[in-house]
Amino acid sequence: MYNGIFPYSNTMVCIEDSKLLKRFHYHILYNTESLQVALDELNKMNYFHTYENANTENYNQILDSLMFDTFELMREISPTKLIWRIFALYYDIHNMKLVVKERMTGKRLDNLVMAYGSYPMPTIRSAAVRESDNILKNETLTAGFFDALHAKEIYNVDFILDKAYFRTLKSLVEELGIQSIIGFLIERIDLYNVSVLFQSIAAGMQKKYFVKAFSDCGSSPLSEWEAYIYNEQEAARKFPLWQRYKQIWEAAPSRKELFEELDVRIDNYLIERTKACKLIAFGIEPICAYFFNKLMEIKNIRILLKGKDSGYGTSEIQRRMRIPYEL
Repeated sequence: MYNGIFPYSNTMVCIEDSKLLKRFHYHILYNTESLQVALDELNKMNYFHTYENANTENYNQILDSLMFDTFELMREISPTKLIWRIFALYYDIHNMKLVVKERMTGKRLDNLVMAYGSYPMPTIRSAAVRESDNILKNETLTAGFFDALHAKEIYNVDFILDKAYFRTLKSLVEELGIQSIIGFLIERIDLYNVSVLFQSIAAGMQKKYFVKAFSDCGSSPLSEWEAYIYNEQEAARKFPLWQRYKQIWEAAPSRKELFEELDVRIDNYLIERTKACKLIAFGIEPICAYFFNKLMEIKNIRILLKGKDSGYGTSEIQRRMRIPYEL
């Protein structure tokens, strides 16, 4: 259990939290006329924390550096490496998918590697040789990795490792031992399953797809989902999870916009859930909430800059953006 006061960590998070972008910053960025003008505004804010100004040629590399710096700060100030491993796991899973696909296709995929994980690529490639070596030092993760390595079709690799991601993530969060964070993760997994359900509906209610993608680490087993969702619509509305989260999708003005924006709406719901941590001065919760939202912010900036680069209008960019982490 990691309960208590962490003076250095909590003070640093308080300082860094104050630097997160606010609504008025986003409004300034939305109204810029071009990619370079948006970058000029970010440079003025010293958003990238670098002596080198971002421009249309280098901004992706500078954003990558910002991601590195964020993970380095996480490693430096967190009172336990578990926090870093929890956030890095997403990128570890991405790189494990690449290694499995390398084995299946005989092609190196170094150009697709994401370097924010906790395992370097040579370690992941070595871990693919023999399961009993458990080079990743995590039995749940290793078991999922070898399930993917034994897959007969490359189509199934992402499904298998996505399931392994949530199983491993849940085990790490349970090791952290903070009940509110465990509850947050279970909500996140439930909403991932909701997203999978809507994807299956968009594809013509393909039950096979839903079962393949479903994570069993949420609050309800697959059997309970199936008892409701494949019946008539009124029966589905009685599903407790539908009632719990219906405000996320019922506010959508149209079915088309719901399918296009569901993941944004889910992220916004999760960000709202983390805002209570702004009122907690000490402990693990505000540390995890800050890094969750810092990574969301970087995602926002990538979306905004890509939208400016592609010539999208303000409203088109805004509907893809997540809400800021402020009360």
